[in-house]
Amino acid sequence: MSPRVYRKNRRAEHERETHDRILRAAADLHARHGATGTSFAMIARRAGVSPQTVYNHFPSLGELVKGCTGHVQQGAPVVDESVLSDEDDSARRLSALTRAVYRQLHYLAPWLRLGHTEVERVPELAEMFEQQQKALGGLIRQAVVAPREPTDSFVDAALILLSYPAYVQFTASREIEEAADLAASCLVSLLEPLTH
Repeated sequence: MSPRVYRKNRRAEHERETHDRILRAAADLHARHGATGTSFAMIARRAGVSPQTVYNHFPSLGELVKGCTGHVQQGAPVVDESVLSDEDDSARRLSALTRAVYRQLHYLAPWLRLGHTEVERVPELAEMFEQQQKALGGLIRQAVVAPREPTDSFVDAALILLSYPAYVQFTASREIEEAADLAASCLVSLLEPLTH
């Protein structure tokens, strides 16, 4: 391998390492101070780089928030079609979905604690929350199987029960499993009145 190719590969590796270090620092600081309460200088200090290096990797707060969110989500429990049980029972499928959502909320709680209050100041955060709500609404609809069909009111009520504020309320005096079971019971009780 020629020295030029080696240097190019080494430089790319160094850039990836720096990028990851910045994301780890940002994720830690965002959990403590929120995205808007964390300066690029704070991130630079934590990552051991200059503020300009942080700006080189993430030219705006929005890009930093997107990168940080992607980094944090990599470690979060998955909430997708795979969490729905294979059964044809809506109650069991909704309960499985609720447990998965509450596990994910538990993991993401340090970031959501302040993130929910920052959506008006960080449009990219608002956009991500909106996309997540839309995806979760789709999973709620998939969880309800024939002969039942969910109404929009059912989906709206389910989104409230599976929201971060509901998670905070239910886990204030309960362990996460008990909180998830309570939310699931509430959700299942809405099947009869709010589905066709």
